[in-house]
Amino acid sequence: MKNFGDIIRELRLAQNLGLRETAGKLGISPAYLSRIERSKERPPRPDVIKAMAKILAADPDVLFRLSSSTDPEVTDYLHEQPDVVHLVRYLKHNHFTQEEMVRLMDAAEAIKSSSNKPSFDLPEGRAVNV
Repeated sequence: MKNFGDIIRELRLAQNLGLRETAGKLGISPAYLSRIERSKERPPRPDVIKAMAKILAADPDVLFRLSSSTDPEVTDYLHEQPDVVHLVRYLKHNHFTQEEMVRLMDAAEAIKSSSNKPSFDLPEGRAVNV
């Protein structure tokens, strides 16, 4: 299985970006980026992961999952909305399947659209990893 560094290197090469160029855009040293790509260094801080996603045209959620880190926006939201934590625990405790998660997201979209408020666009395929 490919790790965070492998994926970052593949994405960088797919964008035809050099190591120095990418590091410069990220505001990190080329040596540090090289160590990340070779898995000699732990994945970087969340702000660097977000910048990597933008520069490398990658899904930030995928990079955060690979890095075993959490997007700070998600963490902040969980702190602000304790009911969301209860919902996640409920889903985990009741072993929701992939299909059930998709149905739950569809129901949430229906609720949101009936209130005529803008909703969050789900990623293509709407896959939810459980």
